[in-house]
Amino acid sequence: MARKAPTFVPPTFYAHYDKKTGEIFSIGNEINPVYPSRIEITQYEHDRFLYGHEKFSDYQIGYIRTADNTTILALAAKAEHGYAFKNNVFEWISEPPTATTELIVSWSKQSWTFSISEACRERIKENITVETIPFFVMLANDFDFLIRTIFVNVQDLILHDKIEKLFESRLEQDITKISIASNIVFQSYGLKIND
Repeated sequence: MARKAPTFVPPTFYAHYDKKTGEIFSIGNEINPVYPSRIEITQYEHDRFLYGHEKFSDYQIGYIRTADNTTILALAAKAEHGYAFKNNVFEWISEPPTATTELIVSWSKQSWTFSISEACRERIKENITVETIPFFVMLANDFDFLIRTIFVNVQDLILHDKIEKLFESRLEQDITKISIASNIVFQSYGLKIND
């Protein structure tokens, strides 16, 4: 009787993390019931941590933008996920909102207003990965010129219909001369201009 050739089942690797902060607690090829929040990672990512090439403290779990323009929860370097401008974890907010836009930034003559859709509110209520979201207001033609950083608490976005932040500079009063950007936390962003 002929023997069946053994089938190779590639191992699956996981990163277990804190839902609120994105901090990584452990990695491995088993699901750890002590840490209910986890994502699948590649063997290459797993091995980089296992052999000491990378440290947990330099990475976190957060949303990133993929090449096909979708937003996924993934392993991201903290340097990239924080304030770096030229990467896939940073979103320029410039398009008008649509019916499916999750976070809407509204500009008026005297303030910024931040709000999330009802569908987004339900989706993130139990799955918050960051406590605050930074928004960067910059000159439209010089991204190195930071006018202001606005911090918005995610819990406040969930609890309230909108969060309003008054302008701190005259530069913010002319939307044609400024731009706004943020870390990727939501699936989609929109900029509403109220003249």
